Amino acid sequence: MNESDLRKALESADADSIALPLAESAPTSGAVPLFPDGTLRLLRDDAGAADLRLRGRAPIAFGAEPASLEAEFTCEEGKVAGAALTLSLPGAGVHVDEIARLYGYELPTLPTPPVTGLTFQGRGDSFALSLDGLAGDGGILERDGTRVLVVPASGGHVLATRDELTAQQVASLGLPLTGVLPVGVWLVLPGGTVVPVSAPQLVAPDGSGRTDGLGRPKTAAAQVPYAQHAYPGLSRRTRAVPTKDGFVVLNAPKLGGPGVSFIPGGPLDGHHGIEVVYDKSPLSVQGALQVQPAQPPYRAVVGGLLTFALGGGTPGSRGLYGMGTGAVVFPQDAGTQPSFFAFASLGAEPGLGIPAFRLTGVAAGFGWNSHLRTPGLGDLTTFPFLQALHDPSAIGGDDTNPVEILNTLTGGANPWITPQQGALWMTAGLAFTIGELIDGTAMALLQTGADLTIGLLGTAGTSFPKSGDKKYARIEAGLQLVVKPNAGELTVGTSLNPSSFLIDEDCKLRGGVGLMVWYGNHPNRGDFVFSAGGYHDSYQAPAHYPRLPRIGFDWSLGGKVTVSGNAYFALTPRAAMAGGSLDVRYKAGIIKAWCTAKVDALIEWKPFYFDVGLSLSIGVEGSVKVLFVRITVRIEVGVSLRIWGPPTGGEARVKVWFISFTINFGHSARGQGDKTLDWPATRTMLPQAGARARLRPGNGLISEGSPDNPHEGDWLVKATGFTFGTDTQVPLSRIELDATDEDVVFTGPGFGIHPMRVTGLTTVQRVRVTLEGETVDLARWKAAPQYTALPPQLWDEHGDPEHGSGQEKHLTGVTLTSPDVEYGHSTGYIGEDTFKFDPVYPQGKAPLSSADAPLVPEPTRPGGVIGRIADTMDTATARAARTKVHALMGALKLDTGGAKSELPGYAQDVTGYFTAEPLLVPAGAARATSTPNAPEGDN
Repeated sequence: MNESDLRKALESADADSIALPLAESAPTSGAVPLFPDGTLRLLRDDAGAADLRLRGRAPIAFGAEPASLEAEFTCEEGKVAGAALTLSLPGAGVHVDEIARLYGYELPTLPTPPVTGLTFQGRGDSFALSLDGLAGDGGILERDGTRVLVVPASGGHVLATRDELTAQQVASLGLPLTGVLPVGVWLVLPGGTVVPVSAPQLVAPDGSGRTDGLGRPKTAAAQVPYAQHAYPGLSRRTRAVPTKDGFVVLNAPKLGGPGVSFIPGGPLDGHHGIEVVYDKSPLSVQGALQVQPAQPPYRAVVGGLLTFALGGGTPGSRGLYGMGTGAVVFPQDAGTQPSFFAFASLGAEPGLGIPAFRLTGVAAGFGWNSHLRTPGLGDLTTFPFLQALHDPSAIGGDDTNPVEILNTLTGGANPWITPQQGALWMTAGLAFTIGELIDGTAMALLQTGADLTIGLLGTAGTSFPKSGDKKYARIEAGLQLVVKPNAGELTVGTSLNPSSFLIDEDCKLRGGVGLMVWYGNHPNRGDFVFSAGGYHDSYQAPAHYPRLPRIGFDWSLGGKVTVSGNAYFALTPRAAMAGGSLDVRYKAGIIKAWCTAKVDALIEWKPFYFDVGLSLSIGVEGSVKVLFVRITVRIEVGVSLRIWGPPTGGEARVKVWFISFTINFGHSARGQGDKTLDWPATRTMLPQAGARARLRPGNGLISEGSPDNPHEGDWLVKATGFTFGTDTQVPLSRIELDATDEDVVFTGPGFGIHPMRVTGLTTVQRVRVTLEGETVDLARWKAAPQYTALPPQLWDEHGDPEHGSGQEKHLTGVTLTSPDVEYGHSTGYIGEDTFKFDPVYPQGKAPLSSADAPLVPEPTRPGGVIGRIADTMDTATARAARTKVHALMGALKLDTGGAKSELPGYAQDVTGYFTAEPLLVPAGAARATSTPNAPEGDN
């Protein structure tokens, strides 16, 4: 086909269809089997002769419904040199064998998912047809007159060729296969072993016209349109028989005997490995072992995954199912420790318990020197461990390649698990049903190390009705609670799964709700946000705020009418916002119509500001073709109103067809001068006077204040050392510590008062300590400045906190620790006066010897003493005696320390104070035996 013929076909075709005979051009001849009579008949939505593009719907050679198609052609030297076709197949797709039959291949029904789309690329005499929807790359390739079909299937790759492939042609396919491949249909196992696939059982009329006993035409076995050659070294009885879930290899070749190692073919790049497939009722097993390179300082990752199903073995059918995975990461040198992780899950149907609560699965995981990436709110539905808890086959079952699953866990640009020295993670979870109505999962997660993380993740879902094919509602949501104590971050959120719908499966629900709080040492501490469905369009959300989808729905009614609605609400330390919209659209051929309503409100405080708007738009659009020109006519009627303040202002906009005008009233929006506050208004936003600057004691404090007022007064501190600090909630430009020679100075970043639009302010805090009237040299003290994140909406230096990078750390205080104690090297001279208050009697008897007689008789334990104390301690006589003693001491101006005459508590608990009866000596015994030379009063 010449370029001029193609352009003429595009330009001269009527408004509805285009017909292109594909056999007339070599680049498009490979697509001839896909279309009836080899002609592309396009019911077009759009076509352009200038860029040689087509878009629309076209009948195909299989299926009754047309397929959506996009086509693009390239031309060189006046001829069509290349063609690209993309087809989206209607419904659930078609089986591979139906497409293969169009190109001359007869295949048995393979264990593959349906093909949902086709991508054709033609250039010269070669073409490639890719099959979309399979577990991997597959399709039909023709080059230099040789055609080959490659289909990824559970257990390996199916490869069909009607020509013998050379070793070079085999190598170009990228499969773990070497050498020449004979004609036939083959199953290529992951290790490189080749097994012929059993031929399908074909039948055809026997040609005699006779019928069987039921009156049906008789049939005979038909010849398979290709020859199945033998593979060198393989038994002729060896066959791979496809089943529903994989392949059964009959008379399988020996892969190795005792003492013989089996080494998988292909490079160890994480996409190849040893794969195990076993499927024989009632047991099904699938697994893989692979090696892939690792990033320094690690050398390689050795990982494995195994899934099994016993009985029904899948969620929804009775049986037992489970999976296990793990990996070891080996370091490059002895200075790095290996990394390891393991995870396993086990599930059963119908589970354990009663209908009110039934346990359907358990899971646990562990990682050493390993880091587990915490999933975000949008990643919960794809988090592998949470998927395995609900359905182990979702990350490694019959419809998934285990090698690819391992690569997802430990490889790729953003792996879930990575080696990290000193880190440890653990997970544990449950899958359950509540009231046979709600299906849920819950998983606890702990990640240690510098990024300490404590999380609770889960999903919950229900559908109505619970059984039956027709569903009127399905709600599935992900739940997340994550705390990072070291980082100072708390996250709580939930989001709807894209599969949620209401009333009709085409009425999709969406949305997310999240709460984040920052505290501790986080750069944004003191900030928080609660959002349901995102933020106001005019609100500049800081980068650390979560991005959440609008809460709403999208409903497609019959393919021509779509209805969508949105809503949101958000609350931050400085603003609140809410809004919603409803959009109804109609499209049928060249006619479009719409009706859109929207309302938004934003309120800020400190300083107060509001921005409220609403709009309504109704329109219709149509296009007609006059000769060679397409004319589009658009009629729209709309009105919008927006009000802001203070000071109050706004605008009203009216649009009728092609005429639109805007009416402004009041003050302009977002005027910086309009939002400037004076000092009295700003001062109300500051902390209370007592909290703006404080002294805080630290280690070494014994007591504070007096007994009458313990919170005020002097500090009593330890002589061995003491720590105290200053603290303020106002930024400091400079802190000066009074010293003997040169002051110690700390400086902070600049700041301003944003509500007043004042910048370049400075504040100075000076710290002085005196001891008995003398100034203490603070240069000898240990000083540590304190920097705290403060809200930029109050202290911003640049006057534009909405577009800043978040809260900036300002200088807010200093912590001071006294110098270390200087201990002496000797006790110094000790004179006689040192001991004059510690007399030793009898004189001349120090030190004592074993020959010295005791000064008192030997103590005895008479018994009954504790009981006597309890009986006499708080009697009326004892209370009166104590009262008299207290009165005498008061007369002598002696402080009794608040002693009381009544001791009921002591009398009651005295038995608990003594662990045994006390030892006693007779009263006066010590005086009778003391030395007569002792001074009077000392006996």
